[in-house]
Amino acid sequence: MPSSFVRLLVAALATTVLAGCANHGAALIRTQPDGAEVVNLEDDTVLGVTPVKVWWREGAEKRKFVNIRVQKEGYRDKTSSFWVTLRHGSKEAALDEPQFVEIKMDQTDE
Repeated sequence: MPSSFVRLLVAALATTVLAGCANHGAALIRTQPDGAEVVNLEDDTVLGVTPVKVWWREGAEKRKFVNIRVQKEGYRDKTSSFWVTLRHGSKEAALDEPQFVEIKMDQTDE
């Protein structure tokens, strides 16, 4: 068997194994006051309204950097960044034990 074929086969098997071992993590994002919209700055998607649990899944990564903006009428928009530890084997396990992220919002002067 040619060695390049063996290397290709090993790489394909490793990719399959790693894909099956995806790491999951979650965060419970709260704001003071509640009711702020949470936007993922990576792709401008709305993740929900606080309090909100958000879940991530990455292949072989052990943590994920998250950059968000919270916005609510009558309050200044606020950005926040944090690392989510991807330590769970399933989405359900991650959502059962989320990391806590709390953001205090300031009222506008108007």
